[in-house]
Amino acid sequence: MRTIIHKILVDRALNTDEIRVEMQNIGVDPRGIKIMEDKFRHYIVKLFNLTFQQAAIIKQEMLARGAEAAVSWRVCSWQQSESEGEYEALLSGTMRQFQQLVIKLKQQPLGLPEIAAKIEAALENYSKKNISPIVINNQTIDLNARTYIMGIVNVTPDSFSKDGLYNQANYIDKAIEQANQMVADGADFIDLGAESSRPGSQKISEEEEAKRLLPVLKEMVKAVKIPISVDTYKPVIAEKALNLGAAIINDIWGLKSPEDPERRMAQIVGEAKVPIIIMHNNTQPEYKYLIKEIVESLNDSINIATKYGIDSDQIIIDPGIGFGKKYQDNLRVLQHLDQLKVLGRPILLGTSRKSVIGLTLDLPVEERLEGTIATAVWGIAKGVNIIRVHDVRPVARAVKMCDAIIQEQ
Repeated sequence: MRTIIHKILVDRALNTDEIRVEMQNIGVDPRGIKIMEDKFRHYIVKLFNLTFQQAAIIKQEMLARGAEAAVSWRVCSWQQSESEGEYEALLSGTMRQFQQLVIKLKQQPLGLPEIAAKIEAALENYSKKNISPIVINNQTIDLNARTYIMGIVNVTPDSFSKDGLYNQANYIDKAIEQANQMVADGADFIDLGAESSRPGSQKISEEEEAKRLLPVLKEMVKAVKIPISVDTYKPVIAEKALNLGAAIINDIWGLKSPEDPERRMAQIVGEAKVPIIIMHNNTQPEYKYLIKEIVESLNDSINIATKYGIDSDQIIIDPGIGFGKKYQDNLRVLQHLDQLKVLGRPILLGTSRKSVIGLTLDLPVEERLEGTIATAVWGIAKGVNIIRVHDVRPVARAVKMCDAIIQEQ
């Protein structure tokens, strides 16, 4: 009697292209591949704020398609009426099963067509292989080709990262020199900021920000050969910066600054037809459903942007690591970065030297490079398109290696 040892490969969830290749290698009939490839790709969708009847119908429809839906036991046993609260549902199925669910829900009353449309849009965005390119200075940039690097230049006297150049002798020349070194090291964009946004930092006036920023920007757009982004949430500064040649606006309030109730920032960027980075921020780090609330807030910012004429293809989203979030919140955002893909926009990640790294490694700002690289590589694996960093050269090398691994199929 002989023992047969089976060789087993346990793999991660494969994307559609990988599944197709694996079946071709096995020798599956092409007609079989077409039938089966979708069955290997499962999605999990969580729904919030459902009525009793909505939850019950969605549960039934998912089960009818051989998929699964987890809901409260009260829904399963019809123990509570629609008027007695809100319900959640966790759905699991293939894309085809969800597509069939969407078709069915669109034929139903009770607000189910609206839910179906949201499921459809979220899954389409999450699963699509490519995002739309952005246009900067009449140049089309394909963010699917690789991960892009944004180098940080601070003309502040009080930057948390201890690299602020303001008040130093010849600070304009030093800023340009730093930017050009970043270009040589692999940066694709420069992000120029003149007001520190670290916790506890002192706000400055428009006049002070302009005094610090604009002389540097005026010279930098002439001396640096890559697009310059300006990090500001003040509409007046953004307008002046754009007039001087800034190519991108990076708004830490995501067009929702408490100081800009009239949405002047959105109007200015919309008129200028430039890309904008909208970041999630919050005055109080208190959340019930952290990722859900971040996604909803960013979606609100996207809606504000498009309302005022900003092309949706020119919007980049940033989850705002370190802004309005506690230590554990920042780790959870990093863990679930891929969920931001439901918004269908390029994702920028800025963790460089931040406190989440310092607290994890128990290291001062100047010793956080390895932690920064770790978060950058993790972000790329989760679908991030742009990495914003202080230390361009080492991060660019790590990013290039990570890209090669991910893109090799």
